[in-house]
Amino acid sequence: MPAILLNGTSSAGKTSIAKAIQKLSPEPFIRIALDDFTEMFRWDAIENADMRRACHKHSIASLHQSIRVLLSGPYPGVIDHVFEQDSWYDDCLAALSDHEVLVVGVRCPLDVTQHREVTRGDRRIGLAAYQHPIVHENKRYDLEVDTSTRSAEECATEILEAYRAKLGVSR
Repeated sequence: MPAILLNGTSSAGKTSIAKAIQKLSPEPFIRIALDDFTEMFRWDAIENADMRRACHKHSIASLHQSIRVLLSGPYPGVIDHVFEQDSWYDDCLAALSDHEVLVVGVRCPLDVTQHREVTRGDRRIGLAAYQHPIVHENKRYDLEVDTSTRSAEECATEILEAYRAKLGVSR
């Protein structure tokens, strides 16, 4: 099945957009989110740095393997990802190689993501600042949206229009 791939920093608004896509589309999109895979571990109990890296690497690999499985069914997917490393981008695109994909860059100025990080209270402070200079570097997008100037619903509407146009989806 086809997919929409969202890439952006933590607190850029990817999850809100993914949920808005599910709400606005008549198609039953499966939301596949990096956070759901990384949150499978209890990070505060993993003190060893090498073990933390191994667990995180396993989370990313599991996400990419799951994308293949979930999109093999009859439903399109919306993937919520953060490409901190070029290899994650390459591996994710490889997992999507048998599918039509609309690749979307979800952008948001650093000061806005930092404010969201503090306001949310469920993110490690500084994560967006760490990710900001790297997640969009060397990435190719079919579309980019800026969540600092538009709501998640407005972004989702534009994304769905581009998805339908690119993939020939009539709904």
